[in-house]
Amino acid sequence: LEEVHSLNEEVRLKEEAVQEEDARLEALRQARLAEEAALEELRQARLAEETRLAEDAAKKAEEARLKEEARLAEEARLAEEARIAEEARIAEEAQRKEEALRAEQERLEAFRQARLAEEAKLEEIRQTRLAEEARLVEEARLAEEARIAEEARRAEEARLAEQARLAEEARLAEA
Repeated sequence: LEEVHSLNEEVRLKEEAVQEEDARLEALRQARLAEEAALEELRQARLAEETRLAEDAAKKAEEARLKEEARLAEEARLAEEARIAEEARIAEEAQRKEEALRAEQERLEAFRQARLAEEAKLEEIRQTRLAEEARLVEEARLAEEARIAEEARRAEEARLAEQARLAEEARLAEA
């Protein structure tokens, strides 16, 4: 009877040890989840800052473009006034200035088109980078889920093996 009591006490102590280990593993898992949440928060903050910087840059570029267009419009207006005054004096020279103005406008339009194409290319690069970051985050999440599932499987195997060992000890003790 004392042997059975001793075995029961040993089993109880081992069960407490398993429960303590389970609690320790859960605490580690919770700490890891908290760390992952902190990392995600940092990533979101970084993305928000990048977005803010990109918006600031776009706003400054738009302001500079509008200022440049206003300047060019004023230049064009002054050139047109000069062309009209010059046309009254010399028709042939006025024609030449008109052609020069047209060439300048075409050059400005070509510049504007090139700038628009560059902005589109930069947006495409940004979208590609954002998609790649999203893919990497998803891959990391899936890998972590697989790791957690493997840890759970190993813990279950260890628990079942311990149960089997305890059952075998109990059977041997009874025999």
